[in-house]
Amino acid sequence: MRGLLLLLNALLLLELTDGNKEYHQLSQNDARIVDRAIQQANEKFGAKHLDFAFILNANYEKSMLHVILKPTSCDKMTKSTHQKDCIIQENAKPQVSCVSCREEMSCSLLKEKEKIKTTVYNCLNGRTHQTGGAHPMLLKTEKEQQTGCLGCI
Repeated sequence: MRGLLLLLNALLLLELTDGNKEYHQLSQNDARIVDRAIQQANEKFGAKHLDFAFILNANYEKSMLHVILKPTSCDKMTKSTHQKDCIIQENAKPQVSCVSCREEMSCSLLKEKEKIKTTVYNCLNGRTHQTGGAHPMLLKTEKEQQTGCLGCI
């Protein structure tokens, strides 16, 4: 009985997650980001039309949206935005991961797990360059110590 209750709770939680949203259920901002991801991924990787599959991760405080795109039944010549008539081919390749971090899009093949993991980590930990922020070459790691005069650093 306890196992059945846990199973039902898990299914309810899965149903409530944002990652399972259909494209038409996305907010206007998320749809805009997804369309940019579709456009960039199709330019870079598309042999067939790549389209929105699901949102893997979202952190709105950090302005990060991680989207998974998959090939569809449509040709690459299809418009590079979401196409509701194109059917997702679940096991077809390439599958693409696009991470939007503070309006900067980075798309990689889903099999490039370390690159994707690093992109998400850097975004969530504020390690991307922002306009008006310090230049990335001037940022110190946690292990580096500042020594000497300002001109020597």
